[in-house]
Amino acid sequence: MTEDNTTISVRRMYGLTSVYGVIGFLCYLALQGLRPAIGFALGAAGSLGNLWVFERLSAGLAPGKERKPWQAGAYVTRYLILFGGGYVIVKSLGVNPLPVILGLLASTAAVLTSLIIELVISLFRSRVTH
Repeated sequence: MTEDNTTISVRRMYGLTSVYGVIGFLCYLALQGLRPAIGFALGAAGSLGNLWVFERLSAGLAPGKERKPWQAGAYVTRYLILFGGGYVIVKSLGVNPLPVILGLLASTAAVLTSLIIELVISLFRSRVTH
């Protein structure tokens, strides 16, 4: 994968995470009301932030880059922050944890969708070259 393809793939994951966040917000708003929808949106925003932190930490650990000791601990710390943030969202909104948890999984869905897109693109490229 070239650097241009990697950049496109990362941008696609950000876009898909945002799209899943908006779709989930609208679905929760229509089906369960404003508070669960806000819980989902806040969870999706946390998921988007987690994706951004993961990208920055991974770029810092790339070969040829100077490694800093705090970066390894940051991988674990970001999950603790996500868990704590989810707990605060649930308690402050007084909602069921499910919308917040599903919102936090928005970037996971985006990564899986991006992988499927990459596989389909790769399949069509290989057919064109043969």
